[in-house]
Formats: sequence, C-alpha cells, structure tokens
Amino acid sequence: MAKTALVLCGGGSRAAFAVGALKYIHSQRSPIQFDIFCGTGTSAIIASLAALGEINLLEKLFTSNSTADLLNTSTLLQRFPNSNSLYNTTAFIQKISNIFTDARFNALKESEKEVLIATMGLQTNQITYFTPNEIPVKKGQNIHQTRQITAFRQAVLAACSAPVFMPPVEINSQQYFTGGGQLYKPIEMAIERGATSIYLIQLTPVTSSNKQVFFQDLIDILERQIDLNTVSINEADISTLQLQNKALKYISAVKANLENNGISASDVNKYFEIPENPFEEKLPVDLQIIRPEKALAAALGGLEFSPPVMKEMLEYGQQIAQKILG
Repeated sequence: MAKTALVLCGGGSRAAFAVGALKYIHSQRSPIQFDIFCGTGTSAIIASLAALGEINLLEKLFTSNSTADLLNTSTLLQRFPNSNSLYNTTAFIQKISNIFTDARFNALKESEKEVLIATMGLQTNQITYFTPNEIPVKKGQNIHQTRQITAFRQAVLAACSAPVFMPPVEINSQQYFTGGGQLYKPIEMAIERGATSIYLIQLTPVTSSNKQVFFQDLIDILERQIDLNTVSINEADISTLQLQNKALKYISAVKANLENNGISASDVNKYFEIPENPFEEKLPVDLQIIRPEKALAAALGGLEFSPPVMKEMLEYGQQIAQKILG
C-alpha cells in the first residue's frame, strides 16, 4: 500500500516555520493525508501532534511560549562546573507532560499513523527512533516502542535536548540527545517504512548563511557549533533519493527503447536480471521539499523562543508552502 510521509528537521524555535507549512497544508480543501511522521528536535512535538491533527495547538505552542516558559538560563555560570548542562529544563519537562496527556498518548498508540521520534545515543553514536505505535520492525531498523507514557515523554524530551545546553535524557540506561545532523537520515527510514511519497520540511535555506562574525564568547561558539551539527539532515539522504529516481527513470526509458526496437518485454527484463542489481524492486519516490529561501531569524541557534519572531516564521512557512505546493 502506498504511503505518504512527513519528514521534519530539528531547529528549536525555527520549527515554527514547519508549523506554518503544515497550517497551509491542512487549510486546503483536500489536505494531504500523511501515514508516517518523522521528526527530531522540537519537530518531534510537531510530528506527534500533527499525527493527531492538532494543528491549532501547534500554532498556539509555537507563538505563545517564550524562552522563560521553557528553559531557565539565569544560573548558567553557576551550573557550568558541576553540571551536565548549561540550562535547567524543569519547565520544559513540565510543558511536555502537559502537552502529552494520557488521552493524546493513547490516541497515538491506537492510531494507524506511524510516529517516529529521532534521537542520538551518546553511548552508541547512532540514531535511535522511538515510536508510540505497535509496528513491525524490520531487521536493522533501530526503532524502539514506548509502551508507557513516561517513556514516550522522555523520548520527546531527548529529541528536543540540544547537547551541552540541555542535559542528556536517560532511557533504558542509555543517554540520548536530539537526533539531527549528518547521521539523521529520515528519508531513508521513511522509505524503509513503505513511503512512496515524502514531504520534507527543512528549516535552513539551500545556501547556508555566512555569518560575518568573529566568535569570542564561549556560549556563542557552543551555540554556533551545535547549531551547525543538529539543525539539518544528512544532505546525502536527499541526493541519494534524487539520484535513484533519475536512475529508475533512465532504466525505464532504456527498456522502452529496446521494446520499441522489437525486443520482447520478457527478453528486456532478462537483460536487467543480473546479480546484485542495486535497483531491484526499487520504485520511484515522489519528494517534495519545503524550505525557507532565507535564513530564519532564530537567535541562539533556535534556543531563544520569542513569540513575535516565531509568529513571523510561522507566517513565512505558510507563504513558502503555498508557493511550492499551491
């Protein structure tokens, strides 16, 4: 059965852009029906609530919460010597508990829609996905089911936790952070889960911003480095799919030309039945990419949550989604 996947990148407050794009999609007469939702960072919250169709709640969350509502940054210097993070996340933990109630968690568990929350394991240096769904897991897929609401909340918290600024989250004796960066390959995972159509919402433009700033402050340097390593996905995840689609289109054209020149379809297929055929049983996957044309105005690598700024990013996400999909 053909499936449609929504793939989201992390980026803290920048994820308001993704909420705007989803708001546009859901405002259409016949909204896209997603079967698979994959996200990391604050987009783990978006993926989960989008699977429940709660776009209005997402808009409220990403236009009304300030940094002080989520993170305690006032004790940064005192916490530095003997702590595993610079910020205190008590308020954020409470926020996640308030969002993901028993009712919402049970609705996710019972839903036929797949939700995949990506995290990075500190001990394993691997991307680990957590899901509230009871789904069959193929060999090699690093997917763990969260059967209890506490474990699910911990998985969402881990996906949102930027290293150094926020503490790692312990799940089953392992420590986890946000799953963005070069090891994050959600497109590959979505295809493995059966997606034949993928909508990717990225939070960075095609051309990355060149900051004409000489970084001297420790926190600014940390923020910049973490931002560069967690906000995106592995670009090869995109290019590999695009190359595969081109190759499949080329092979199809070659087969058609051979048949047009009098070679039977059965003989043509025999020519392509070779050992270790990398395209055997592969099908083209439609890929739609929604991404900003300019850098989003999020301070502290997205760790600063300003309602007016997030509202602007949300509206910008709507505009870009309309431009691409409209």
